[in-house]
Amino acid sequence: MIDLVLALVILGYAVSGYRQGAVVGFLSLAGFLGGGALAMWGLPRLLDRSLAMDGTDLRRVLLLVVGVLLAAALGQALAVAVGVRLRNRVTARPARVVDALLGAVASVVAVCLMVWLIAAAVRGGPSQSLSRAVAQSRIVTAIGQVVPPQTGRVFAGFRSLLDAEGFPRVFEGFGPEIIRPVAPPDPAVVQTPGVQRAAESIVKITGDASSCGRSQEGSGWVLDRGVVVTNAHVVAGVREPTVRVGGAGRSYTARVVVFDPVRDLAVLDVDGLTAPALTRADDLSRGDQAVVAGFPLNGPYRLDSARVRDVITARGEDIYGSKPSVREVYSLYARVQPGNSGGPLLDPQGHVVGVVFAKSLDDDSTGYALTMDEARPVLQRGLTADRTVSTGPCAAG
Repeated sequence: MIDLVLALVILGYAVSGYRQGAVVGFLSLAGFLGGGALAMWGLPRLLDRSLAMDGTDLRRVLLLVVGVLLAAALGQALAVAVGVRLRNRVTARPARVVDALLGAVASVVAVCLMVWLIAAAVRGGPSQSLSRAVAQSRIVTAIGQVVPPQTGRVFAGFRSLLDAEGFPRVFEGFGPEIIRPVAPPDPAVVQTPGVQRAAESIVKITGDASSCGRSQEGSGWVLDRGVVVTNAHVVAGVREPTVRVGGAGRSYTARVVVFDPVRDLAVLDVDGLTAPALTRADDLSRGDQAVVAGFPLNGPYRLDSARVRDVITARGEDIYGSKPSVREVYSLYARVQPGNSGGPLLDPQGHVVGVVFAKSLDDDSTGYALTMDEARPVLQRGLTADRTVSTGPCAAG
């Protein structure tokens, strides 16, 4: 159904562009992009100052999308008015035919960009049913394949504002995720002695990202004495993150000494932290049991059973949506929520076998974690790093 509607919309724009011509068409495209870009820059700031909405609020997503489209339409209308006057000066018939054909092309490009922008917003938005509809659309998928990567990076900042959960994009494009079936995890795995002991080395991380006026939180785990691992998107834009073992008790001020936005990993130096380090183990395989440990939804410490669906190479984006990222990740049968980011994936013995970093856009019972092979280079750097590094601007969400 969605493809039928899109096909009719694109056809309508093509006919309209043919009638208007290239002069009007290209000015229309420029006005559309200019009005939309202006709204992308100003509207998020206006909403953040005037309305108390977080990234999971569907109203915020709708206001941003509708506001940008209205601004784009206004810019387009103003540009069309100018274009009509210019086109009236083109009188030669051959020139009018060429002008008409190019006008159809310009209008189709404009509407495809509009579809792409809306699809990007919906795909990362809070409505999973709408997200799945976008993923299953052949037209949206085709548009996503032909839009140049540079275009996606231009709009990356706006797309990140619309991502509801604050997770980075695990996969590029709009297609549905390939989720392999596997037996449900055994709830009893969270009760093993090793998993229970691991709580002594798992921390809640919070911080204020002043550049975008919000607080951020996530999970982390102790790599070595005074050294904590988390996700880069948890501390992006945060100057002084704080760490609490078990999410309670003493608060430690940390320094970020490694920040890798492509892998989505960060390493923190925490002066005075004496919590024991977790033991690392080899990567798991499909069907193996595991545990997601952390502080979902900024709540208390929680353990959730998991099972490895698959170990895959995921072609996605960095935490800003501005660069490609190829990661080796676990696809997990597990419930991952905001706040779990950066927490360890544990094996039944309580050893670290991965770092949780994202959830599925299509399935609430699927999450993603970086494998130890993927994380190892960053962890090695973190063991010797001692200089504070920049955490860049805020990331998604």
